[in-house]
Amino acid sequence: MRTLPLLLLCLWTLAGCAGNEIVGVSIVLQDDGSAQVTTRSLATPAAASPAEGQLPAVTWSGRAALLCSQGKLASIQDLKFRDDSLKVTGRAGADFPGLRVRVQRGPNAGWVKALVPDQATRRALAGIYDPSGRTKEVGDVLRLEITAPRNIVGSSVEPGGRGITADRDGKRAFLLVPAQTALEAGEDLTWDITWADAK
Repeated sequence: MRTLPLLLLCLWTLAGCAGNEIVGVSIVLQDDGSAQVTTRSLATPAAASPAEGQLPAVTWSGRAALLCSQGKLASIQDLKFRDDSLKVTGRAGADFPGLRVRVQRGPNAGWVKALVPDQATRRALAGIYDPSGRTKEVGDVLRLEITAPRNIVGSSVEPGGRGITADRDGKRAFLLVPAQTALEAGEDLTWDITWADAK
């Protein structure tokens, strides 16, 4: 596993993502069912950044980081968070290859807590991310993304909810869930993804 801490200020390159989607889980799926998994988590690191050591006259008052980890998964069917708050539960349907993912909502959902801190912290970190003050909250949208071996033909989520969006683009299917919506008590989300069959 590779973990790369970055000063959140360096995230300007990611700021083009709609809805501040800098945190989430990205999965690149192979035909044999194996996958590469990348997670992006917002955190407040204790360790100083290399830049801090090069500016000794500055009295530093806060830190923020995007922690990125990447690894391999032997079978996509084994994908699940330790508390089962996010896991692959089976196929989406019989007509096309696909997946069904169960996404838990609620204040104790482990997958959410693993990716972002609480709202008060996210708002405090926004001032480090964007010193101009235009960004009021950082990491406010969680992005789950699956890249399939072939073009996605369906990406849908049930039930709907405030700010919850399932969509697709080429071989990528994605689910966007606002962090606050994910932490509210509510019915689990079922995300169905299907892609074109091999010809």
